[in-house]
Amino acid sequence: MTESCPRTDRDAIGACYTEQHMLIPTPRVPAAKQRRTVSPAHVVADLLAGLVAGLALAWACVARAQLAPGMTGTLTDSSRIIAAPQVARPSYLAPSVDPTFRTRLMRVTNDPGTPVAPVAGVWGTDARHVYSKQQPWNATGRLLLVQNRKGAAKSSPIILDGETYQPLFTPCDAYDNWDYRWHPSPAHANEQIAVNKAGTELMWFDVVNCKKTRSWKLPFPADYGIGSGEGNVSADGRYVVISDSTRMVVVDMDPRGPRLRPYPAARIGPVYTFEPCSLKTGDPNFCPNGNISISPSGRYIDFKFGSGGVDCDTLCDLHRIFEVDSNLVIRPHNMAANSLRCGSFAARPNGWVFPLKHADMALDPFDGNEDVLIGGRACPGSRIGRTVKVRLRDGKVTPLTDPDNEASFMHASARNTARPGWVYVSYARGMFRKRFSGEILAVKLDGSGRVERFGHYHSTASIYRSEAHPVPSPDGRRVLFASDWAEDCGSGCGSKSVINDYVYDARDTSVVLLRPQAKAPRPR
Repeated sequence: MTESCPRTDRDAIGACYTEQHMLIPTPRVPAAKQRRTVSPAHVVADLLAGLVAGLALAWACVARAQLAPGMTGTLTDSSRIIAAPQVARPSYLAPSVDPTFRTRLMRVTNDPGTPVAPVAGVWGTDARHVYSKQQPWNATGRLLLVQNRKGAAKSSPIILDGETYQPLFTPCDAYDNWDYRWHPSPAHANEQIAVNKAGTELMWFDVVNCKKTRSWKLPFPADYGIGSGEGNVSADGRYVVISDSTRMVVVDMDPRGPRLRPYPAARIGPVYTFEPCSLKTGDPNFCPNGNISISPSGRYIDFKFGSGGVDCDTLCDLHRIFEVDSNLVIRPHNMAANSLRCGSFAARPNGWVFPLKHADMALDPFDGNEDVLIGGRACPGSRIGRTVKVRLRDGKVTPLTDPDNEASFMHASARNTARPGWVYVSYARGMFRKRFSGEILAVKLDGSGRVERFGHYHSTASIYRSEAHPVPSPDGRRVLFASDWAEDCGSGCGSKSVINDYVYDARDTSVVLLRPQAKAPRPR
């Protein structure tokens, strides 16, 4: 990282900041004083004077600074039962400190009817991010996308400054942004990967400069965009799987290598038609598509089945894993025969794995960067921990939390791609005398049971959009979550009909990294 403290400040204090450390400035001794006899008292006086002057200028830099890597303010004791404190609804863009967890807290969307300036329109009653598995920050963390719904004069997504959370702009009208994801590479930080509303086109679109940068015609209309709001692209932004209710296909969006022609040559694999799955007794073709995603490595596809509105085996939280070969051919991936599964699928290793709810995928640094699926235990009668990891290569199951006195799992997010080895989880509210009730925490993937507890989400979660759906920033030091702030709020409660986004921030404030803030694009 290059030094970014202004040159005049660096020259004045004789030092500058690096990404990892704030260096103590070395005072300069004027030439006229270099020839004098220097006593110990003079040395101390000069040092103190230099330090005072240097620190004054240092704090001037801090006022313009972004916090550096490092974590602070989270509780790591996984055994404590922590009752939610009575905390009034935070004011818009007014930072505060959680009284229990000591993380910093800020509301980043405003009250209904207030202007979104400089963006046209006003804030609606539902102003929050999309979902726990859809990263709202771009790859560099400088832009943050939230939705603005219900009563807003401008209902388009709003892009905020990723640090200050000030509104910047809305995507231009030329962008058919029906289902979209930020490109995960910093080299494409302004671009989103999207499927248009008709489901016929896959594209890369530069939202800052209002420019389509890549485009593919799909072999069939995609009913579910990129996984029905829950799919993601591979970790390098190269592969994506597109599906409808009966078919799926893999697209290589960035072909590389000596034997592959690069874009704009199209590289789309053969279409795979779903085979009967027998989720429902007597109806082998009952295979509702809940959501679908390619794995971070691009080697696997996770097909999560829906309920279709009826009861089905193992609560329909079933996942079947498919493999993708070098020619983009899709086939079911066989699991180890002794891997833990559930119900009538316990003896079906041809792709079926332990059932998980609201699961996300990640590369596991504690297991050779294997693709893993992390979600909530969904096998009736199982007594392992609520947060569970499944290795996609063979279906191996690893519980990540202690089941003793543990609240119910709600949602998982592994969008902390620049901080591998953790998954961010919300737990059900109202489970008094249970660990993690109403909390958002990070859980380590190594099976140690280690956690980092960020805070309570203070929501009734009475409707889907007021569920927390926490999602970490790419570096994992902040967590964005939704709330109506109408529970455990004392005399300062919000309304159940108003949903906002909030951020828990656990970055280390003792170290700073200077970086200019994002700027709004030129009017277009």
